[in-house]
Amino acid sequence: MSFVESFGHGMIEAFLEDGDLHFLRDRDGDFVVEFGYDDEIAGHPRFLLAAVGDDHEQYCMRGDIMCRVPRPDWDRMLRLCNEWNTLYKMPKVYLEVDDPNASTTGRVVCEQWLNLEAGIHQELVNQLTSTFFSACFGFWRWMRRQDAMHALGDLNQDPPEELPSDEGKEENEREGESERS
Repeated sequence: MSFVESFGHGMIEAFLEDGDLHFLRDRDGDFVVEFGYDDEIAGHPRFLLAAVGDDHEQYCMRGDIMCRVPRPDWDRMLRLCNEWNTLYKMPKVYLEVDDPNASTTGRVVCEQWLNLEAGIHQELVNQLTSTFFSACFGFWRWMRRQDAMHALGDLNQDPPEELPSDEGKEENEREGESERS
């Protein structure tokens, strides 16, 4: 049984090393984990795992699939993010745009923040991080299904409310016959 310890970069690194995950470190000592292209989610998963705050007591986990969302799709993407956030508690997802007035693309970000000021067990850090990774993949698979249904939407539109009646068709056929005679 492990003991509660102060949270920090060492706990994140221990998780990554235990999982044999390849990672990079940025100037702040935070970690970036990138996976190869995944057909099931149509993207390259990338995660940022950071210990932030004055005493590194906040655990920030962010994920995306390095896929840009064009401006015409922003409204639809916002609706989908809101739907996901209503249905599921993890991860929180949102459309991130650098400059709403000038940007032509954005990206969908998965995010989770935890205040670990009181300390935490290494096993719980491992569980929380694994759960976050899994939840992100769940979101990306869900998003892929939503995109597929949206693409099929044009094929599955409801029929027009008023269909031409058979009487009108018969009249047109008779008129065509009388003109040929």
